[in-house]
Amino acid sequence: MNLRDRIRELANKNGMSLPNLESELGFGNGTIVRWDKASPTSEKLTKVADYFNVTVDYLLGRGETIDSETPYYLNDEAREMAEELAKNPKLHILFDAARTVSVEDLQFVIDMVNRFKQDSE
Repeated sequence: MNLRDRIRELANKNGMSLPNLESELGFGNGTIVRWDKASPTSEKLTKVADYFNVTVDYLLGRGETIDSETPYYLNDEAREMAEELAKNPKLHILFDAARTVSVEDLQFVIDMVNRFKQDSE
């Protein structure tokens, strides 16, 4: 599997196409497809790896695989809080938060949602 195929696979798993990904990352149209013939800059490669929470080594096919145990949230406290949120269906909208969200920011949103809920009751 080549670089483009790995990136396409990651994009597909996240419900997006390569053009959507390129737009999301601020790349020009067809940038990733051209990586079959021209090497990407390390900056762009790192941007893709960071976006999908994988290593550059994985993207380059250096034997690393994506482990299903890799946490979605990079911050352990945020992950634990998200697991708690999963138990409350009224707060599922918070799962759209970025995986690098800080615990403080996540707690702020939870508090805000709870305040809105109390005001509407």
